[in-house]
Amino acid sequence: MTAEVVAGSPRANLFRRLWPVLKWVLFALVIAFVGRRAWQLWRDGDVGSVTIHWPWLLAASVLYLVGWLPSVLLWHRLIHGLGGTSSRWDVARAYFAGHLAKYIPGKATVLLVRAGMLADRGCRPSVSALTSTYEVLVCMGVGAAVALTMAPVVWPKTIIDGLPVAIRPAFEHPLIFGIGVVVVCVVLVPFVARVLGLIARKLTPPVVTLSSPHPVTPSDADRPTEPPPAQIGSTFLLGWCFFSVTTWLVHGLSLGCALRAVGVQAPLSDWLIWTGDVSSASFLGFAAMFAPGGLGVREAALLELLTSQPGISQSQAVAATVLLRAAWLVAEIVAAVGLSWNGLRRRTRTRSVSEGEGERFR
Repeated sequence: MTAEVVAGSPRANLFRRLWPVLKWVLFALVIAFVGRRAWQLWRDGDVGSVTIHWPWLLAASVLYLVGWLPSVLLWHRLIHGLGGTSSRWDVARAYFAGHLAKYIPGKATVLLVRAGMLADRGCRPSVSALTSTYEVLVCMGVGAAVALTMAPVVWPKTIIDGLPVAIRPAFEHPLIFGIGVVVVCVVLVPFVARVLGLIARKLTPPVVTLSSPHPVTPSDADRPTEPPPAQIGSTFLLGWCFFSVTTWLVHGLSLGCALRAVGVQAPLSDWLIWTGDVSSASFLGFAAMFAPGGLGVREAALLELLTSQPGISQSQAVAATVLLRAAWLVAEIVAAVGLSWNGLRRRTRTRSVSEGEGERFR
């Protein structure tokens, strides 16, 4: 057994060294493929059909931020469930700053940034990282369920035709298929709650507090640094899963606004289709661990989904895909900077009031 471990150790070390290189190679290949594909669609499409309407693009940005509010509330609720005292304002500030961190290589960077920003705002870093992992898994899990529910009306016909013959008939009845997916998801909630707990603890990076406002005592040395084991209750998880569906519905509206922004006559009756497009592309981008922020992967999926739908030209699909990424990125920057600046003002004002009261009693 020892010989096997020793023999396997060099392989593991070699994989750890090669994996960062492989990730960048995969990322570069995806970006090159998507860029080439987008250019072909743009060149071969009807470029004249693309007309930019900026108010619709602004609406897409606003709806994107609004769509994340259920996730902010869920994270705040989880933090307080583990004894944290962070305010909703501080949680929102850390949440959107973490969104920007997803463009830094390494998915765990998001959790580290959020944990660091709440370290002195009423939440231990280990608790913040764990609860943030829970929130991400719940949100993306719901996104995957929504994407699967809408698959019969969203997936291109070429993909459906390539499915096994035994599965293909189910896609011919979208309503029954969707109801079946929802029922299966509800039945599996207790099992999913347990699995989420295991995955969250596995994915949560170790977070070390470099400084503490309180002196360390001998009794603190024996105190565990990690949060106490926490299990999401089935009823709690089910309620928040249904609430998180609104995230993808609002993001679907955001895509609809982006389509309107490039000249597509997008009727509101296509809302559920937009929701399926966004949830499918976002989940695939999240699952691609080698792509920072899902960059390239999400665009590739969204391009194929949009070009397969009637009423959207190839050039409009390319323009909507690119502008949606830009609108969402700008919205994240504005939210993170605005919340941080306002938080700094509030702390400065509080410090000034405290200093004024101190001078009064001297």
